[in-house]
Amino acid sequence: MPTLARVLVDFQPVGRRVEVDAGQTILSAIQQLGLSLGAGGLTAPCGGRGLCGRCRVRIASGEVGEVNPAERRFLTPAQLEKGYRLACQATVIGPVKVEIPPESMLGVQKLQVEGLDIAVTPEPPVKRYNLPLSKTTIENPLPLWQQVTGELEATYGLDRPGVDFGLAREWKPMATEGECVVTVRGPEVINIYTGRLAPPPVGLAVDLGTTKVAGFLINLETGATLAADGIMNPQITYGEDVMARLGYALEGEEEYRRIQEVEIEGLNRLAATLAAKAGVATTDIEEAVIVGNTAMHHLLLHLPVEQLARAPYVPALTTPVEIKARNLGLNLSPGAFVYLQPIIAGFVGGDHVAMILGSRIDEARKVTLGLDIGTNTEIVLSYGGKMLSCSCASGPAFEGAHIAQGMRAVTGAIAAVRLSDDGRDVFWESIGGVPPLGICGSGILDAVAELYRTGVLNASGRLDLNHPRVRRPAGGGPPEFLLVPAAETGIDGDLVVTQKDINEIQLAKAAIATGTLLLLEAAGLTVKDLEEVVVAGAFGTHLKLESAITIGMFPNLPLTAFRQVGNAAGTGARLALLSLTERKRGEAIARQVGYLELMTRPSFHEVYVKSLLLP
Repeated sequence: MPTLARVLVDFQPVGRRVEVDAGQTILSAIQQLGLSLGAGGLTAPCGGRGLCGRCRVRIASGEVGEVNPAERRFLTPAQLEKGYRLACQATVIGPVKVEIPPESMLGVQKLQVEGLDIAVTPEPPVKRYNLPLSKTTIENPLPLWQQVTGELEATYGLDRPGVDFGLAREWKPMATEGECVVTVRGPEVINIYTGRLAPPPVGLAVDLGTTKVAGFLINLETGATLAADGIMNPQITYGEDVMARLGYALEGEEEYRRIQEVEIEGLNRLAATLAAKAGVATTDIEEAVIVGNTAMHHLLLHLPVEQLARAPYVPALTTPVEIKARNLGLNLSPGAFVYLQPIIAGFVGGDHVAMILGSRIDEARKVTLGLDIGTNTEIVLSYGGKMLSCSCASGPAFEGAHIAQGMRAVTGAIAAVRLSDDGRDVFWESIGGVPPLGICGSGILDAVAELYRTGVLNASGRLDLNHPRVRRPAGGGPPEFLLVPAAETGIDGDLVVTQKDINEIQLAKAAIATGTLLLLEAAGLTVKDLEEVVVAGAFGTHLKLESAITIGMFPNLPLTAFRQVGNAAGTGARLALLSLTERKRGEAIARQVGYLELMTRPSFHEVYVKSLLLP
């Protein structure tokens, strides 16, 4: 077969270049380059299928393929004239220079990393021992590992301890005189320090979210957090939501391997960043706990996902998992283990177990509703010593996806909106205080709530066409509300809230409201019985409670009934890392929580349709 020509693709403003086969899409070139793995990458919510129109780029120079129907659907003639294309549809023919506009770029994300601080007595699965070593000679022919295991058995009473095979391969067997420090997990030695001062034992806790990944490096002796940081989930380029990513993985083994590898690469980068902050090496990390929803869990472990991608959404595995870090490709201590929390059912995964653990909802004596809001929202109802949970496909609107000028919570995103004078005056706040480039989840939630509060929207979510800020686009189409005029923005045009944007928020809020109401119905309760609402997750931390109540996303309760707990799943992951008792408690929670499949409830359709309305 003839060899395909190789062409150079130059990406600006990030200044990165990659050589690809002629005929590949620009999005494919970005994926090969790895721009999707950090700031400067490109958002592709639909996974590169030409369904969302979000991966807009501008061809500054060079030769690309013909404009196709998908691009004509999302790009105006004026935009096409200026060289705008969809990265997932435009193919490179010759050398090309591509500009990624600010509204398409993955900027520096405003990540919610921290959650509650819960004091527990450290009880990690690893233990440290100080041992003497003697030089291996003819008179003393004992090699390193025979000395180590013999001392552990004789001095500390360990029953026939073994040595991790990966660790044994990395160390020479000839012992030298002096003290050594070994780390033991269960029946085997997993790490050793000789000839230098051993750092404190450290572990890694990770909340592997669909959109964001939060990591914590923990001193396993004291429980102190040595470092915390977050990254965007690098799988975003392959789809904004879990179903898109599962679909990509099911395209073939090569695709599945690729989407798993980018996640592993991201976790290794996060671990390296945390280790550098804490002044340790990644090889000093001797235990890890990772929590995530069922899809993230399965994709990380490369489990079968075909049955998870369609109803009734059956997990391949629900029990806890312990696996050597090296078997996943994670660059930690040679013998380190990774522990993954058990899954409840469906898409209610280990992150929900960790959220309950980290917020102590399992201890609630009041009738308590717990919401972990994200692309996939999990809800738990605690009542009378019981817990019942469900999963809602709230979609990526709260991350700025499916919103005409939506973006993630990065610098330049409008994060708060307030209207006055019946909606004629608009006040907004952007992240970083710069001219706005778009609007993020908390901003669009505020905007819809304010439009409804001031009468610009009716209960059906329809814009008032007689309002002075409501207009129809010049090229036709649904009406839109002028949020920020072009002169005040950081882009080439106005910032608007469209009728479709409003409908997207209605769909998202209806999913959450429906889940809440059906859980209450299944428990024989009503909204009036609720005494406390716990709101978790990054979006749940930054949203304005009044706005969520105004549009009917949250129950109409006094603000004092709500408790925003930040990244409770991250807190739960830290607890499971630090304490075996907490780990067992999480496993007990997974067994105790009941699961409600919303679609099987006879009242689902009726409740959902009613929930679409604004109250």
